[in-house]
Order: sequence, then C-alpha cells, then structure tokens
Amino acid sequence: MFKKLLKGFGIALLILICLFVLIAVWSGYKSSEYEKTAIPYMNTAIADISSWELGTFKSYLTPSEVENINEDDLKRLIKALSKMGALVEIGEYQFNTVTSRALTSGGSGTFVTYTVPAVYENGDAVITITLKEEGDSFSVYHFKLDSLALFD
Repeated sequence: MFKKLLKGFGIALLILICLFVLIAVWSGYKSSEYEKTAIPYMNTAIADISSWELGTFKSYLTPSEVENINEDDLKRLIKALSKMGALVEIGEYQFNTVTSRALTSGGSGTFVTYTVPAVYENGDAVITITLKEEGDSFSVYHFKLDSLALFD
C-alpha cells in the first residue's frame, strides 16, 4: 500500500517537473522570436518617447489608443513624466508575456510585454512596455514608467 502511494506521488511530481520544463522552454522560444525585432524597436521608441514631446509620444501609440486617449490627460502625463529628465541608459530587457487577444475597439492582435530598467537624469525607473505587433513592426499599446523620482 505504501509503495503504491509513494509511486503515485513520484509520478505526480515527475509530471509537475515536466510541465515546468515545458513552460520554461515555451517561454524561451517565444521570447527569442521577438529579440531580433521588438528590442531594436523598443530601444528607439523608449529613447524617442523619453524626449517627453506630445507628438512623438502619440506617433508611437497604436491608432486605437490615440483615438481613446484624452489629449489633456496625455499632456498632464507627459508633463509629469518629464520630471525624470533625459534618458541616460536603458538596461537589459526582460521578456514578460506574449498574448493574442481581441480588442474592445474591434479587431484583435498579438501583444508582447517587456520590462526594462532605465536610468534618467533625475532617477532610476522601471519601464513596462506592451507592443502590438503591426505586420513587420510594432506600435506601443501600453507604456508604464515606475520611479520614486516622480514623487519628489
């Protein structure tokens, strides 16, 4: 009886280990797909967005986000983010997720999310950026900058 229980536990543990290995391999495969295309795009996009100019910021957003965003709110956001100062350095990108989903504005898309540390003149930040795949290129669907320097 004890041997059967132990054998069942061992099989369950082996299945769990195999599942985690498969998830790790799949995640590595998906992240490597975007390394050659998404990272160069993000390098340019983050550097340009960090100029804190309204027109530049809007030029990187997906068309659906440009339509849905309030211009005055975006101006206030950019003014607040400009407290960070000029971009000094972008760190190493950390792949988070890739998803395919339907949009509330209609249509669907593939979205890839990365997190990257960045250094600005007035402090360090962590940027979370979600890109929408647009054929051979991307557009910015979500841009989040976390920094304690924004609270000064």
